Amino acid sequence: MRRRHLLRAMGASATLGVAGCIGGGSKIVTNVQRDVSVTPGTGWVQKIPDVSEHGGAIQYSVRAKKPFDVYFFVGESQYLAYDDFTDGTEPPETPFGDASVGTSAEEESNTYVASTTEDGAREPIEGTGPYYFVVDHSAYLGRTPPKEHGGPLKAFVDLTVTKKRFL
Repeated sequence: MRRRHLLRAMGASATLGVAGCIGGGSKIVTNVQRDVSVTPGTGWVQKIPDVSEHGGAIQYSVRAKKPFDVYFFVGESQYLAYDDFTDGTEPPETPFGDASVGTSAEEESNTYVASTTEDGAREPIEGTGPYYFVVDHSAYLGRTPPKEHGGPLKAFVDLTVTKKRFL
């Protein structure tokens, strides 16, 4: 009887130990789930803190009725070039940002969708922050000019950024 009780206790301890490693490995640093309105010629911006020390990941989905682009700028200098452009100043360079995260929205059933991957998985964040997540409704890089799709962009943003946590 004591042996059975001891074995059960050991099994429960092993299960809790494994569950703690799997479930407690990340901490959410940014979580946004909201509707946004973006004036033509601008972008909706979410500043994200640096997660480079231990590593981080991003997962997002943005939906709208008009085409748009998503940029993920790594560091202040990349974002400032975008900010200069949307303020009407011609920046010396126009960086794309992290190409593995940023994308142009694709049409799916009369809705334009941009997301981290086709299956919605998290993408690792490379480089040192801060980071800037931008839902763009300007002619930045000439990809989706708003003149062709007049009026403000109304979009739903679902964004989560995590950093690794060591227990």
